[in-house]
Amino acid sequence: MTDETDGFEAVKPAREARMRRMRVLIMAAFVVGGLVGIAQNMFGGQEAGGAPPAAQQGRPARGRVERQLQRMSKSLNLTDDQVAKIRPILQNRNQQLEDLRAKSSLPQGMARAKAREIRRSARQQIDQILTPEQREKERALRRQTIRATTPNPISH
Repeated sequence: MTDETDGFEAVKPAREARMRRMRVLIMAAFVVGGLVGIAQNMFGGQEAGGAPPAAQQGRPARGRVERQLQRMSKSLNLTDDQVAKIRPILQNRNQQLEDLRAKSSLPQGMARAKAREIRRSARQQIDQILTPEQREKERALRRQTIRATTPNPISH
């Protein structure tokens, strides 16, 4: 007579093997899901061309220019003539920066250097329009902003 447990003993190793495979598949699914989540977070939903979707590109450039002109006008007491001369400089700067961002082929270091140069050039053009007093006040405000936004390495 055969033992009744023999049938179950033969099924047990096969069942354990299936359970092991199932655990491995579930763990692999979690790993793949995590990697997909990380990739989406890193690339922020960028389209194939490398530029972020239009909804993620931020506010329109014209609005940024007008807000910056308002801040400058208030803090530096700009004349209407100065505002009229500075507006196209800021618009050109923003357009150049947007064009630069659209060129995803540039290495990050080169793109940063180019953006720095675009901003520096615009600042120099604006400096030529400002009076010496306005220029000094603008530089002081810029230094104050840099100090306020730069962490102090000594305090750590």
